[in-house]
Amino acid sequence: MTTLSSNRLRFVEARAAHMPEVLCQAVEEGLTRAQKELPCRYFYDSAGSDLFEQICRLPEYYPTRTEQAILERHAPEMLEAAGREIALVEFGSGSSYKTRILMTAALDRQSALHYAPIDISTHFLRESAHALLEEYDRLSITAIAGEYRDGIRSLPAHEGPRLILFLGSNIGNFEEADAVSFLAAIRARMQPHDRILVGVDLVKDRAVLHAAYNDSQGITANFNKNLLLRINRELGGEFQLNAFTHDAPFVEKKSRIEMRLVSQKEQCVRIGALDKRFAFAQGEYINTENSHKYTLDGFTRLSSSAGLMVQERWLDSREWFAVLLLKPEAENASTDRQERERRAIMPAACTHQDQIADVEPSAEGCEDCLRDGGTWVHLRTCLMCGHVGCCDSSPNKHATKHFHATQHPIIKSFEPGEDWRWCYIDQVGF
Repeated sequence: MTTLSSNRLRFVEARAAHMPEVLCQAVEEGLTRAQKELPCRYFYDSAGSDLFEQICRLPEYYPTRTEQAILERHAPEMLEAAGREIALVEFGSGSSYKTRILMTAALDRQSALHYAPIDISTHFLRESAHALLEEYDRLSITAIAGEYRDGIRSLPAHEGPRLILFLGSNIGNFEEADAVSFLAAIRARMQPHDRILVGVDLVKDRAVLHAAYNDSQGITANFNKNLLLRINRELGGEFQLNAFTHDAPFVEKKSRIEMRLVSQKEQCVRIGALDKRFAFAQGEYINTENSHKYTLDGFTRLSSSAGLMVQERWLDSREWFAVLLLKPEAENASTDRQERERRAIMPAACTHQDQIADVEPSAEGCEDCLRDGGTWVHLRTCLMCGHVGCCDSSPNKHATKHFHATQHPIIKSFEPGEDWRWCYIDQVGF
């Protein structure tokens, strides 16, 4: 870990726990999968960041202004619930107005404030840190440059409570198992008085969701296609932008918006840096981002899986968006910090992969729900015996019940286009 300090600004470069994935590697891996995909983090080059700022100002795009309105109305309550003499930690640099709402509210009730933003962009971290220090003379900053998971291990200590911010409904971009993993990693580093403030986009009218991600001005389409422009510019790609169209349907079965780039014809695209061509059928698409929409009960269950519970919640009048204050669930006396870190999957690996068997799924749906007349949201397959059960967002949670009954540790997603696995014992996704 590299540290540079001045009077009010401390700059930390978090040591990576693994070799970071680069664009070239991500493109090659993503475009060779059966369901082509590209990681959404590569949206945000300079042009992509500008386009996203435009999206946030669109009349159809409700998440930013709705969350902001909740913070403007309830920030003093949020700070009161978080405790006295807090420090702020934020995943993402705090250049936004939303961060300033909470800083101002904190400084209205305490003499000084320490703030620790975590962001992969060193340049943006420095710029935003200096801007904030000019604006708030009672603010000090530890700016942590690195991936979120690496930054978690570099969080500065604080005598009082730390309020950890993960706003903007960014938690919705994670797959369910990854969301649990990420929150559990934070939980492992929390003290009992620390809290997490998380923004959660809620399930709502499908027309509202469709308009938010398929705006009439085409800004979201330009934002999505900018990913292809970036590949063309940085990797010598030969994508023709007019040969792909933007689409962002709401997929009911997975309760999420899926951002897609759809090929309008049969075509073959060369990427020079890879010296490869990638074939596309007409109508085939690249998945570029998922944005999960939760019910309050569903997100409460997800938080509990990560060892967290909802202490307070604030919603807008239409109940389109929620800002939730999470606190650590009580630990058993025998559960120590080392065990919490193991559960949090910091860079942990599954130690039960030798038990994976060559099995066929036992049914096309949750076999217990099919037998009992139940319903499910997502499906999981046991990789020891092939049992197909429903996920923890489903009413009956048969996949987890199967694990408790059999101690078969590893499941795999049984959803089309998904290939992730989860180990119940090690609490790690892979």
